[in-house]
Amino acid sequence: MHLRIKAAALAMVVATFVAVAAVPASASVSQGYVAGSGAWTDDWNDEGPISASTRSYSNVVAMWQMILWADGYLAYSGVDCQFGPVTTAATKKWQTARGLVADGVVGPRTLARAATRLGVYEGEGWYYYDGAGSEIVHFGRLADGRWDMSIGIGLEWQPLSYAAATFDRCS
Repeated sequence: MHLRIKAAALAMVVATFVAVAAVPASASVSQGYVAGSGAWTDDWNDEGPISASTRSYSNVVAMWQMILWADGYLAYSGVDCQFGPVTTAATKKWQTARGLVADGVVGPRTLARAATRLGVYEGEGWYYYDGAGSEIVHFGRLADGRWDMSIGIGLEWQPLSYAAATFDRCS
């Protein structure tokens, strides 16, 4: 009898450990940045939303615009950190091409689909978005889990903030 109780207790401990270990990284907009913990591969799955009416001027908008640029949906000159009508139209086209609801809102599903094009660059902590054309966007993941990105020839790195637009081209 004691052996069965011990086996059941051990099974419960193992099941609890497995369930906790399987929980994906979680972040929220309230943290103020695109961020994650644990495996980098699911950091974007719980980010957003951004749209023309929600957090429409920020470095996260610039990140999304760079993804649209890398995939050929937005001109490089359109990367201005403002989620306006051109970005909304490009977002809807991008979403349609990937079988998503074309609502122009960049939320967890849209970002999770974009994240499938992320790859590791020169070791953990450095990543790139491999656009559908020949364009690449460079990202970093800082020790605290926050993501940053570079724009331009000078590789200006800025954290991916929901509340601030700090890239030079955003001013």
